[in-house]
Amino acid sequence: MKKLRVGLVGLGGVAQAHMKAYAASERVDLCAGADIDDQKTQAAAQRFGLKPYSNYVQMIEAEALDIVCVLTPPAMHRPVVEAAAHKGVNVLCEKPLAPSIADAEAIRLAVRTSGIRFLFGASYRHLPAMLLARQMIAEGAVGNVRLCMEIAVGGAGEENARLLSESHYPAGGPGGTPMGLVDHGIHLIDALPWLTGSSIISAFGFGNVAGERLRPEFASFQLDNAATGLLVYDEASVSLPVPAEGVFSAGPGWNLLGPVEAGEFDAQPCAINIFGSAGALRLYPYANILYHATTDGLRQIALPSLPKPNNFRAQIDSFADTIQTGAPLAASVDDGVNSLAALMAIYKSDGQATVSLG
Repeated sequence: MKKLRVGLVGLGGVAQAHMKAYAASERVDLCAGADIDDQKTQAAAQRFGLKPYSNYVQMIEAEALDIVCVLTPPAMHRPVVEAAAHKGVNVLCEKPLAPSIADAEAIRLAVRTSGIRFLFGASYRHLPAMLLARQMIAEGAVGNVRLCMEIAVGGAGEENARLLSESHYPAGGPGGTPMGLVDHGIHLIDALPWLTGSSIISAFGFGNVAGERLRPEFASFQLDNAATGLLVYDEASVSLPVPAEGVFSAGPGWNLLGPVEAGEFDAQPCAINIFGSAGALRLYPYANILYHATTDGLRQIALPSLPKPNNFRAQIDSFADTIQTGAPLAASVDDGVNSLAALMAIYKSDGQATVSLG
């Protein structure tokens, strides 16, 4: 099959992982990139050989692209997706889908009316630990799922908290830190139903608001399989790196203190815990580690050595399959809208009342 031509819009932090992954892919050709920061476009052009643009509309109009990857802050997702859809170009869009339900619905409308293929950037669905955990759950390795949980609390104190700018999340709306409910927790909001084969039917909790003082964030979900999801985040506290809680990371990723490289000791890895009636799983998605417990004991499950950025390569390769062969989408625009709706339900709840999702 011929390689599909890819153009990137937004060449910031996450784009570095995407570009590295695409350069190793045999399914796509990284052709062009657009960013308002000329230093970023020139650096990307020099390292990856892509054609640089300062205006994404010009790039979409000038290049015969098969895929536009939207890697901008969420506030810019809607206009970029609409520009690509107007041109009839398929889109991969990073998470979260948009900063508001209105923008998300506009994106869904643009996708449906244009007929383009759209892949929601649920990259956790392509990490080895997540994929195998999903298979094991489906095969009954934990019995009936009862509780899914992630807790990520720590950092370097409130005055050193890594706030995301208002260009990412406009003031007055959902916002916060890179490892908070919006920017990181959206992965779990998407992944928990996907892992368990269920849907979120109600939500309760509270999240940080862009431009306001940080507070600890909490979310509780009820899923239609009777399981509960629990998320707790706070990146404005001081980390408590008890050695027994850490792992040597098998892949590069992020934690509450910043980037972690493969082979380094990660004192506070983000762990997803899944408890069931007959067993339990602990996943370290980026550290590429998976444990399985039953009443007979605990064992570590062998995983392929394909951590980040291979999840981004698997993601773009799966999208190429969808476009060229009609294979099912790994994550659709509806998945992006649904995860955002659950996130917004938490904000609507604001710790006062449970909010039901239709």
